[in-house]
Amino acid sequence: MAKQTIGIGTSANDGTGDSVRAGGDKVNDNFTEVYNALGNGTTIAANTGTLVSNAYAVATYAANTALTAKFNTFALVANVAALAALANTNSAIAKRAEVANVVTLAALANTNSSIATKAAVANVAGLAALGNTNSGVALLNTNLVATNTAIRLLVSDRSQVANVFSIFSSGKSYSTVPNYGAAVTYDISANGSNAYIVSNMGFGKGGAAFNNPELTVRNETTIAFDLNGLGGSHPFAIRSGDSGSSVFSNTLIHVATSGTITTGASAQGKAEGVLYWQIPHDIVSSGRNSYTYYCQSHAAMKGNVNIKDTGAI
Repeated sequence: MAKQTIGIGTSANDGTGDSVRAGGDKVNDNFTEVYNALGNGTTIAANTGTLVSNAYAVATYAANTALTAKFNTFALVANVAALAALANTNSAIAKRAEVANVVTLAALANTNSSIATKAAVANVAGLAALGNTNSGVALLNTNLVATNTAIRLLVSDRSQVANVFSIFSSGKSYSTVPNYGAAVTYDISANGSNAYIVSNMGFGKGGAAFNNPELTVRNETTIAFDLNGLGGSHPFAIRSGDSGSSVFSNTLIHVATSGTITTGASAQGKAEGVLYWQIPHDIVSSGRNSYTYYCQSHAAMKGNVNIKDTGAI
């Protein structure tokens, strides 16, 4: 109920004000509302000496910066205390708090080099601690020294395998991969279905006259054929003799562009990747066409491989 005001007229005794009864009724209504607000309708229970109206508190809060800051501080303290107490008894909330902290730290580390450095130091410290408690790591640290050839070779071997896989994955030219110790890599492409072409090692200078060129190599060496110039066509193979399908699969290793490695007969008939031929010491050409490279789909695409004896040098 809004406050009721007794009408007192325009001037004294002019007869325009409230009657005594009407005025008394407004007074009673006003007091009833006050007693109801501050007590039980009959007795005032609130401490009127310190009571501040809600409207006054709101107006003061909005206009007084110091009071606003103080209220906000009290609210924050209350919230933190309540959350801490709740986290101590609720594992789910504790876990969420940890996740929130990690996410916040990660985001901050991305923009703050100092924090990023400290995070890196923490990771190193954690790894060092793990090494001290992990027998496998400790054993490697203890034995990987200059005098331990076996472990050093093992680690070096694993490192080379990882490096080769990285090069394959990067899409770099396979002719640059020093895998399997190839003495020479022939870049193979095709002249339609008429001939193979070797486009490097000087063979490309002769144009069509160098279709299916004869290759002169030595035993006890490894040669490589880069087949990526075939575009997936003209399956490439090595055979004994000038004709037929007597494939020579011993010591063949094929590395696909995906990094898949196949050997022996499974390495024959590829049209991409790199084919390595580790030529054994016990084979030497007895004459022309003792060994040939050829296309398994087109008879015209073939060339002689003349194998010289390294031991006769």
